[in-house]
Amino acid sequence: MITADIFYGYASILIFLPWVLLLFAPTWPYTEKIAFGAAIILLLAAAWFTFQFLTNPEESGNLLSLSGLENLFRSKSMLLTGWLNYLSFCLLVGVWQVHDGQQLKIHPIFLVPSLLLTMLTGPAGLLLYLIIRFFKTRKWDIR
Repeated sequence: MITADIFYGYASILIFLPWVLLLFAPTWPYTEKIAFGAAIILLLAAAWFTFQFLTNPEESGNLLSLSGLENLFRSKSMLLTGWLNYLSFCLLVGVWQVHDGQQLKIHPIFLVPSLLLTMLTGPAGLLLYLIIRFFKTRKWDIR
C-alpha cells in the first residue's frame, strides 16, 4: 500500500517533468497533454488520500472551524491532499497560461517569469500572466 510519505516523494518527482516542458518546450504538441495528465494524476491521488482519511475512524477534523481545519492537517493524508491540490491547481493554471499565450501569440520567453511564479507561488504567477496578457490585448477579460 502506498502511504502519504511515499506518494509525497513520487509527487515531488512527477511535478517537475510537466513544469520543465511548460518552461522549455511550450510549443511541443505533447506538452499540454503531459502536463494536464500529470495534474489529473495528482488530483486522483488527492481524492484517494481524502477517501483514506474519511474511512479511517481514528482521524478527526472538519472545515467548520479553524481548530477543525488544524485537526484535518494533522493527518498526513489530508496534509498531502492539500499539497496535491495546490500542485495540480498551479499546474493547470500553467497549462492555461501556455495555451492562452499561444492563442494570443505571446512569445514563450515572456511566459517564463509568470510560469516560474505560478510554479512557486501560484496566485502571483497568475497575476503576472494577466498583466502580460493585458499589455498584449489591452483587455482584462479572458474570453
